Amino acid sequence: MSASSRPGGAERALLGLARSLPAAGVTPVAVVLEDGPLADWLDDAGVPPLRLPAHRFRRLDRSLATVLALRRAVREHGADVVLSNQSKTHVAGGAAALLAGVPAVWWQHGVPQPSRIERAAAAVPAAAIACVSEDGVAAQRRLTPRRRLERIPGGVPLGEVRAAAGRGAAIRERLGWSDRVVAGVVARLEPWKGQELFLRAAAELAREDDRLRFAVVGGAVLGWEGDYPQRLEALAAELGLGDRVHFAGHQEDAWAWLDALDVVVAPSLGEPFGLTVVEAMALGKPVVATDSGGHRETVEDAVSGLLVAPEPDALAAAIRRVVAEPELAASLAAGARERAELFDESRTGPAFAALFAAALES
Repeated sequence: MSASSRPGGAERALLGLARSLPAAGVTPVAVVLEDGPLADWLDDAGVPPLRLPAHRFRRLDRSLATVLALRRAVREHGADVVLSNQSKTHVAGGAAALLAGVPAVWWQHGVPQPSRIERAAAAVPAAAIACVSEDGVAAQRRLTPRRRLERIPGGVPLGEVRAAAGRGAAIRERLGWSDRVVAGVVARLEPWKGQELFLRAAAELAREDDRLRFAVVGGAVLGWEGDYPQRLEALAAELGLGDRVHFAGHQEDAWAWLDALDVVVAPSLGEPFGLTVVEAMALGKPVVATDSGGHRETVEDAVSGLLVAPEPDALAAAIRRVVAEPELAASLAAGARERAELFDESRTGPAFAALFAAALES
């Protein structure tokens, strides 16, 4: 179940899990607490979700009503385990599982800090907590030292991603960049995603090479980004990037935009995992990523991408190398395609099936 239906990485990972569970012998019953893209994706995947009213922590009556509705759904559908996607969801889903007498499993997609929501989630019983990275496991262990913790990264549909190869040509032509070298970042607009670092690196590179163009792909999809999109555009103007940079906004076909790039940059600070990096790798794109968080687990430095310090100069130097050294770019692309195989979404179903079985035995 998911409290969010917005088009984020955790929601995409849950979709992949729902699609992969049947092959692992598990029948999923999806539940969402709001309408949105995830609900539509689940419909399209043949796992139509139950849509229940959203709960609000400041309204105890609403929260309790949602928990009771979830308990009814668990019993009506004969669910053996309740899986909650992210911390906020586990507050309600874990409580419903407790009332229904079934084990709760929580998929932690972040690197949790001792915030109000994380403490609330930690207080709700869980038979197991799955984290998407070792950083996540370590941070979660500090909050829930006595819980069973497993590392289960999100997965991507490699076949579908690779089918996007070639779709980027139309984007480059539309932008007038068919004969240019394009570096870009594909991520929702949020400060820790590092778009500001990318723009500062782009400004340094733009002064050196007239061929280079830059793309910032992503929008303010979660609703709490404030004026960050406007600040990025103002920064680009201040740096003198002009028409050398294109702000594409949120894109439904993000894979086509990845395909349009010659270098994919992942400048985020403390990325818990990073599905977009894996998707870029699946398309055989040279990746330049910050040496932090989940990037250390998805990218092998100098084999399937380049890991660099989260600084504009370091990002610029790595992009410069990839552009200037075709043999390096080709080697990284080949390594990326191979590395991406480890993160196919078909692996998530069996991993969670085993975790569910262990939860039922405990």
